[in-house]
Amino acid sequence: MVENKIAVRKYIRDKRKTLPQAEKSQYDVLIYNEVINSDFYKNAKNIFIYVSYKDEVDTHKIIECMLNDGKIISVPKVISKELGMKAVRINGFQDLTEKGSFGILEPKAESEEISEDSIDLLLMPGLAFDLKGGRIGYGGGFYDRFLNYVREDAFRIALCYNLQIIDKVPLEPSDEPIDGLITETGVHNFR
Repeated sequence: MVENKIAVRKYIRDKRKTLPQAEKSQYDVLIYNEVINSDFYKNAKNIFIYVSYKDEVDTHKIIECMLNDGKIISVPKVISKELGMKAVRINGFQDLTEKGSFGILEPKAESEEISEDSIDLLLMPGLAFDLKGGRIGYGGGFYDRFLNYVREDAFRIALCYNLQIIDKVPLEPSDEPIDGLITETGVHNFR
């Protein structure tokens, strides 16, 4: 199972890297529009969203829109491999001043922590997905552990490109399912 996940991660990572920049930018705009026009987004007040890094779906414009719309925004702050991550509120990009252990922009350690049970919508990254709610992340288990503390009625949506969708994700008992995907071609709701 673990070997399968490693192979899938490498395959999708390589595929995503070959996506031409112009195409990626075009897909990012389509995904942005799908997010901000979705009922998930419109009905959410308190949103947890990843800060995009390298060739992930760009979330910077989405975060900007959320801030302009007056949403409460929190982003991941990695504590450690053992302790996982927490949700920390941001009021603007000026709050993302530190690079975390993976080189991803994060808020300062003393920033306001947001309770997991107040989150309405989670917008998550990942490497591979299937259309039944399966998700393969980057291998640290940060999101799987974090999702254990989030309310059951909070929507867990991953942002990805269609090229990241596979027939069936190899799952382990500790893997948390997602409720939907938003890609450049639309919304896939599994709930």
